[in-house]
Amino acid sequence: MTVFDVLEKWAELKTANGQPTNYSRARLKANYDQHVRLWQSYYNGNVPTINSDTGFNGERSYPIKRESMKLAKLISQRWATLLFTEQFKITLKDDIETDKFRLLEKQIDFRAKINKSAVYGYSEGTSALLASADVDRENLTGSITGGKVKLDVIRYDSIYPLEFDQNDVKSIAFVKQEQLADTTVFTISIHTWENEKTVIENIIAKLRGESLDFSNAEKVTVKQTFDNRMYALIKPNTANDFTDTLPFGASIFSDALAPCGDVDMAAAGIRRDVKEADQITLIGRDLLFERDKDGNKVKIFDNAPDRFFQIPQGLGINDGSIKERLYDKVVPEVRSTQFWQVIKDSLNWATVMSGLGKGSLDIIPQQTATGQIYTEAEKMQSKSLHEQYLEGEIIKLVKALCELSTLTGNSIDATEINIVWQDSVIVDTESEKKLALIEIDAGVLSKTEYRVKFMGETPEEAEEKIEAIGGDSELYKFGYERDQTMGAREAGNADHENRTETD
Repeated sequence: MTVFDVLEKWAELKTANGQPTNYSRARLKANYDQHVRLWQSYYNGNVPTINSDTGFNGERSYPIKRESMKLAKLISQRWATLLFTEQFKITLKDDIETDKFRLLEKQIDFRAKINKSAVYGYSEGTSALLASADVDRENLTGSITGGKVKLDVIRYDSIYPLEFDQNDVKSIAFVKQEQLADTTVFTISIHTWENEKTVIENIIAKLRGESLDFSNAEKVTVKQTFDNRMYALIKPNTANDFTDTLPFGASIFSDALAPCGDVDMAAAGIRRDVKEADQITLIGRDLLFERDKDGNKVKIFDNAPDRFFQIPQGLGINDGSIKERLYDKVVPEVRSTQFWQVIKDSLNWATVMSGLGKGSLDIIPQQTATGQIYTEAEKMQSKSLHEQYLEGEIIKLVKALCELSTLTGNSIDATEINIVWQDSVIVDTESEKKLALIEIDAGVLSKTEYRVKFMGETPEEAEEKIEAIGGDSELYKFGYERDQTMGAREAGNADHENRTETD
């Protein structure tokens, strides 16, 4: 019995209790799983025929295991880093409420979890952040005395849309499946949005053989109700080429599978050549055997995998002795230059296809300043597309966390929420400094602003430093001030010269 069967059995039980329910559409997910499994194999570096293969040495087959550079994982992590840097900020209606939420952020490890969720969401197509709370109540009065807000990262395998269309999810199940001795335990949390409220059913189903028991069915009649949705779906804002019905995204590197594989194959080529550069022996089959005292053929030594390769006798014939005609020693050429070029080209191909921009994962960056700016502009456009979707989901999540925090006795006003994204996708400090220097030369950034941003100085301290090293700080505040100052000096000099000539 699968999770789909358990969900449908629960729907039948609800229908029997007067609540007509149909969760059969959840089965559409099964058709999508095959694509996610492929993406996961690239992410984990265990793709058949790329990271694992079979060789043949002329006598027997042997397994070949190639290590992976896990380019798919690097791409997913880079996207998470670009989106959720330290400069990504959440602000509420005023500083007081913002500070309250920042304290909550630290308590639930919000930053680390949203990054983790983005990595999984961008590698598998979809992940979720699920908010909940343990609320402490007085035994007699039922009043709230405190509690703890929690935030969990939910991966694709545990997410089951139940009622949905392309634009919205009306009902969704988060499922944890465990095996305890001879019993399979399904812990299910169903979130349904109805009448502008979230209704949550927490269910435990136990499966022994073919017997399914909803052991807490009577307790589920007391449902939890919240004003906000208690989860956020984290996924790339990219077209889903595999289904027109499911509310899942596509892996951010789903279009970059070919270059991901090429990188691993080229890296394996370097390792193979370096490992085998001492010698490979191509050996005639007759040298593997000799006659024993009874005249039977027996093997002299084992034909070791990937060290000795059999050849037909005729290929080794020359004018030497019979033994010289039976084997040959070969030292493979180390082709590291060619392989490194394949890796570099494949990295660029993969990052362009995944929206990161050419050169984002280049091992040996040799980009000009102009090229760097162009690449950053490409990334900015791609990043903006993802921000548009993610902003709405994060706002929902913040509202949920604030509602839960209020329930535990720490009131946070979430009537006004703003998401502030980083205004540039450049996260490497050295790259950002180089771009800033270009902007200074172009007259769009002042030296004072440069020192304030990268050296942590106040504008006054920056002014003093610039003066101390021989630069006129005032000339770099605004371009027109420099022009006016220089114009005044030139006019004064010209006037002085005229007066001298007249005298």
